[in-house]
Amino acid sequence: MEYEKIFITGSTGVVGKPLLKKLASKGHKVYALDRSKTSNNEFAKLGVTSIKGDLFEDSLKDRLFNLDIDAIFHVAGVNQMCSKNPSRMFTTNIEGTKSMLALGNHLKIKKFVYTSSAVTLGEKHGTIGSESSVHRGSFLSKYEESKYLAEKEAFQYTKDFEFVSINPSSVQGPGRVSGTAKLLISTLRKKYPPLIKNNISIIDIDDCTEGHYKGLLKGKNNERYVLNSFYLQSYELINILKSITEWEGNPFYIPKPALKTVAPLGDFIKVFSSNPPFICSESIRVLTNGHLYDGSKAKKDLGVEYIKVEDFIKKTVNWLIEEKYIALKKI
Repeated sequence: MEYEKIFITGSTGVVGKPLLKKLASKGHKVYALDRSKTSNNEFAKLGVTSIKGDLFEDSLKDRLFNLDIDAIFHVAGVNQMCSKNPSRMFTTNIEGTKSMLALGNHLKIKKFVYTSSAVTLGEKHGTIGSESSVHRGSFLSKYEESKYLAEKEAFQYTKDFEFVSINPSSVQGPGRVSGTAKLLISTLRKKYPPLIKNNISIIDIDDCTEGHYKGLLKGKNNERYVLNSFYLQSYELINILKSITEWEGNPFYIPKPALKTVAPLGDFIKVFSSNPPFICSESIRVLTNGHLYDGSKAKKDLGVEYIKVEDFIKKTVNWLIEEKYIALKKI
């Protein structure tokens, strides 16, 4: 088997958890970086070997050296919005990536698959972002900046192995209840949910997993692959929701200028609160900007088959119903 032995970081997160299961199901011998101090029963069930430590653990080099690791999936990262101190995010996303690249050189691996983000494209507002997009030159959020710099460092790093960057858009679907999913749950619980008219790009969680795995098998050295199942306007998503579910909500759309006026309030709260507020200047910038992403390169070169938007909604809504996040009838 090609890439028989694999080391993976971030294997308990939204992207990493299903990827870990995929690797194990395909018969790979998987070693997962594990920051917890207790045993992971999920790892044991999958036949995955837990490697205690973190991204900056010097002893990883010695502990993994004789295992003949063929490939590394570096999925771990931090995504924070409205953080009072984003330094940890920058350290993890940038220096943590460089640390794993150095580990790859030390272990003499064949391939490194890096989970970046579609936000690194930095496409101009209203345009469709792709691998060839020219960055706008400014950042909507500290997260975008940290991932942009991390990806830049990764491509410039002197590597003795093949390197592939996977750039997913907003990862959504069963298992996800934060971020955009939180907004979806909130919307489906209300009769008159407040929303904004915006461009939305989504990568289905299963499509994201498949894209990562095919990036290992088919990804070309020093190439980026944007993963995006579909994009549409927020009101179009609402119309589809209403057409295939029993939800009878009537959202009202908040003007974007009105949202921007409340941003300073969130910035003020951020200074004095231990927890980041939901709304601040950068979160408003992200919400009002929206994104359109083109995932066709991954479809053409890697063979990723994307789910249709209607099927995605059915799958996601049914899971939310099963998990009792929303009270609707299954579709």
